[in-house]
Amino acid sequence: MQSSSPETLRALLARRSRELGKTLTALAAEAGIARTYVYDLANGGARDPSVRTLVKLAGALQVSPLLLFRYYADLQGSSAFGAFPLPTNRAVNPQDPSDIAAFNADVTTPDHAVVSPGESFRKIWEIQNLGSRPWRGRRAVRVDGEYAIARRRPDGSLEAIQEAYLASLYREVEVPDTLPGQPVHIGVDFAAPKESCTVASIWRMTDADGLPCFGPSFIFFVLVTVMAQ
Repeated sequence: MQSSSPETLRALLARRSRELGKTLTALAAEAGIARTYVYDLANGGARDPSVRTLVKLAGALQVSPLLLFRYYADLQGSSAFGAFPLPTNRAVNPQDPSDIAAFNADVTTPDHAVVSPGESFRKIWEIQNLGSRPWRGRRAVRVDGEYAIARRRPDGSLEAIQEAYLASLYREVEVPDTLPGQPVHIGVDFAAPKESCTVASIWRMTDADGLPCFGPSFIFFVLVTVMAQ
């Protein structure tokens, strides 16, 4: 989906409604959101909804919350609509066409997993080297600050709308050396905040010189809902 116009968002909601066999009213009820508010979202009349609202709606639609964040996020000061890049499962290094990566799976902690306040957990992603050159000396680096979920104030400045913080033991971890064709597991230890909320953390791969290997849409992330059980 390349366009982020209100018509395209309306089409997404309509398509998922058809595919799930549910009306928008029913989907709004499942998300715990007022029916009129969902229609405002569909028609482009609701600006800057909260992260929690988007996550609840994404759960009812059975899509990744990042798909909805795309409509309401700023990326490094860009305009509010269409700024957040949709993640891609495959990427080619723009500096080296022989360097190709694919995201295979969330091995642990799937999107929107529920964790307890203050709980520690380990997220593992599986990435595969589809290129013809080995990966050596690479790292996974936390880049939350470059993909800030924010909204624009009337004066043009940005205001973060994801306040809770998902702590990680390290801000970067080693990627084990990986031969062409091989998959590799990348693991990061996290600690959830103590309040109920939805939080995310975004990571990307860098080379031995600390430079990003792939474009901004090849990211791996963790997204959890913190809730007392």
